[in-house]
Amino acid sequence: MSTTVPNKINPSRLRLLAVIVLYRVKACECVALNTLREAMSRIEPGLADVKIVLYDNTPGGQGIGMLPEGVEFKPDVTNGGLAKAYNYAISVAEAENREWLLTLDQDSRLPADFIQKILHAATFVSQMPDVAAVVPRISSDGRALSPFTLMKTWTLTRNISDGFIGIPSEDVYAVNSGSMLKISALKTVGGYDPRFPLDFSDLAIYHRLHCRSLRVFVAGHVHVEHEVSGYDLKRRSSPTRYEQTYRAEEAAYDEWMGWVGRLMLTLRIVHRLAYQLWRNGGSLCHFKIGTRFLCRRVIYSRAYRIKNLSRSLKLKANA
Repeated sequence: MSTTVPNKINPSRLRLLAVIVLYRVKACECVALNTLREAMSRIEPGLADVKIVLYDNTPGGQGIGMLPEGVEFKPDVTNGGLAKAYNYAISVAEAENREWLLTLDQDSRLPADFIQKILHAATFVSQMPDVAAVVPRISSDGRALSPFTLMKTWTLTRNISDGFIGIPSEDVYAVNSGSMLKISALKTVGGYDPRFPLDFSDLAIYHRLHCRSLRVFVAGHVHVEHEVSGYDLKRRSSPTRYEQTYRAEEAAYDEWMGWVGRLMLTLRIVHRLAYQLWRNGGSLCHFKIGTRFLCRRVIYSRAYRIKNLSRSLKLKANA
């Protein structure tokens, strides 16, 4: 289904909480914060009440510095990840009777008309109980990232065409950054899954929404540029970070997908090791990590891997 978002719809003032997760970046240097505030300055008077939460995952903390008015700073020196940050933002939004949550990565560069357009789209679907989210089009270095649909077996993805506006009949998935989600829907599904604190936290939340038959409005006329660490392993993904991504991917495929999807993941890892890894600046350490996870898929059963993950999570929770 394709539609057009009316330019003038303002039956009531929309109350939005925007959360930006920081990691070793100061507030004054945060691209997402600076471009968000610029976009906020262009909002029509009376259209929305927007509050910003900066959730800082910098290990050990960092200096706050001067914060703009209307910006809350929440430090987490333990680096609890995205899921913890978003669940905190949900609790703040609920306490303040805010209807929508906007999640942003610190590296996302928002266009000047982002807030104006995304708020119009959110207002348009506010009275649609089966619509849980509004998502823009996200790209990185010219490559389309989001939104997309998945085949039933999760073997292939299909990007939604540029400029599409509406609610596709298929289940829609999107990256975290730029997603606008209804607080009521997030509460219905229990918030973000703590088992996926960072990687695959976006797929996990959209999977939860779809399991409740909730749908996604695609605002294809809104474009956001976003940096992806996986496209530049040498500069943006340490071996530890790379291993975290593999572990989350393994957990997601083992839990949600059938045998065809799990087989395709094994083949995808082989392709990474043979071609993609070196193309994206990977090192010998990255190669060893990929090889180890390939061996886990070949040697161990799905049941063993799931049990191993549960044991690791319990040990981490008790630490």
